[in-house]
Amino acid sequence: AAHATLMRKVVSSDHDLSAVVLFNTKETKNPIDFAHVYVLQELERPGAEKILMLEKLLEMDDNKFNKTYGHSSDASLQDALRVCQSVFSKCTSRLAGQSILLFTCRDNPHAADDQKQRQARQKAKDLKEAGIVLEILHMGKTFDVNKFYKDLIIPDEDEDDEDSQEKITLADPTSRFEELMERMRRLDHKQRTTGRVMFTLAPGVEMSVGVYTAVRKMTKPYKMKLWKSTNEELRYMKKEFLEDTGELLMPSDYVKYQVYGGKSIKFTLDEARSINKVYDPGMKLLGFKPISSLKPYYHVKPANFIYPDEKSVKGSNKMFAALLDRCLARKMAAIVRLIARQGSSVSYAALIPQQEELDDKNSQITPPGFIACHLPFADDFRKIQLKNLVRATTDQVDAAKAVIKKLHFKYAPENFDDPVLQTHWRNIEALALNRLHLEPVTDYTLPNNELISKKAGTLLKTFQDLVYPNSYDPSHPVKKQPATSSAAAAKKVKPDPASIDVETMAKAGKADKLTVDILKGWLQERGVKVSGKKKAQLVQDVLDEVGQ
Repeated sequence: AAHATLMRKVVSSDHDLSAVVLFNTKETKNPIDFAHVYVLQELERPGAEKILMLEKLLEMDDNKFNKTYGHSSDASLQDALRVCQSVFSKCTSRLAGQSILLFTCRDNPHAADDQKQRQARQKAKDLKEAGIVLEILHMGKTFDVNKFYKDLIIPDEDEDDEDSQEKITLADPTSRFEELMERMRRLDHKQRTTGRVMFTLAPGVEMSVGVYTAVRKMTKPYKMKLWKSTNEELRYMKKEFLEDTGELLMPSDYVKYQVYGGKSIKFTLDEARSINKVYDPGMKLLGFKPISSLKPYYHVKPANFIYPDEKSVKGSNKMFAALLDRCLARKMAAIVRLIARQGSSVSYAALIPQQEELDDKNSQITPPGFIACHLPFADDFRKIQLKNLVRATTDQVDAAKAVIKKLHFKYAPENFDDPVLQTHWRNIEALALNRLHLEPVTDYTLPNNELISKKAGTLLKTFQDLVYPNSYDPSHPVKKQPATSSAAAAKKVKPDPASIDVETMAKAGKADKLTVDILKGWLQERGVKVSGKKKAQLVQDVLDEVGQ
């Protein structure tokens, strides 16, 4: 599981830090010298060395493992948790979050030692107060969480129903490796907030919420330039100087301007930023609408996920849960005004309630919260002029419905990997880990024609006969229709710069309509420097020359 996590983090979260700590080993290796606790890997970014080390450990035979690490049953769980905390405290980097994933198949450690059990429970409380999340990944069909581990996972202080909180946190034990890996993936994939804002329900009624990215496109990592001698990352530094004196320019030396009435109205950078600031960051409730009134074509950009932030404002969990419960019961969406962070533009969004989903092992699949779907403004709507539309007949529509119904399945994005990205990462993996052979990448985005034909072959044939002519061959490429003489695009004739009266256009207030090349040519004829200037500066120089 640790090996799979590191492999996944290299791709998705290469800046995350991870460590591996073994307990109940015969050998001891940790910074505070607690017996039977072995720090296998320190808290570092995932890399080839750490992955190869775990692969050697997986391939190690029992005799060598016993000689190197050994087995024991005398380790104190409190000591193991203290070592994990010390690993975090040694880290000099700023950590956005800290979590411990505890793998175990023993449901009642220290069964004969009440003192060690009390110490372990107290240590779990200390971890919670220190902001360290403790997650239990328990294995074995007969594992009983009620014997000991149930008390380690401390419910939130303001949760009235402790049993429901424990049920969410402690799922049923798993006995299959695939289930363990899936649960590990869910726990390890911690979303980071893109902003924390105050959600105002009414004057004086506020709670704190976190705004998360619900979905984003996965892309290849950016290229990184390295120094050829040491392989150190090259960093760029940009400095700007005044052309005439060579003086270094500071951010405070810059101004922006707007030409109005032939004069340049100057703004400092702070003043320019304040012009765009209409509201302070936050979210304000404007009203409610039925979920059925929200149309799919309202989509303008990817949605956000909204979840309460109890740390910032106490009581946010309860207020958020009450709002979510009522919206789910009445099938209503909350309409809000959202400014996620300082400098962000104003967005109006519909908060669609999302109910929590658990699998058959009580492991969370979908968290409870609101999906913030951003709404379009009035000018985002367009009127499309469609001409010569051919309407499908009732038989054709019914045939299409039958095909769709037969081929319908529940879509799960995680089941369809991007083959280009997978190939890219497999190549990097082979290079970094010295692999001689690459595992083939299966492209699940391609249709399974054999299965489709087996399930809906007859229906597809019926649809084809109703819609397409008898001579239609779907496998034959469509011929491109030649453009008619009336539809042929005429080449745009560029105006001759010599025929344009720049001075007349400038006096008429149309200097901004001229191209950069024309402006530069006209200014160069009069001995004005034009190098490095943008169009707005060139226009202003032209206006200065003509005395406007």
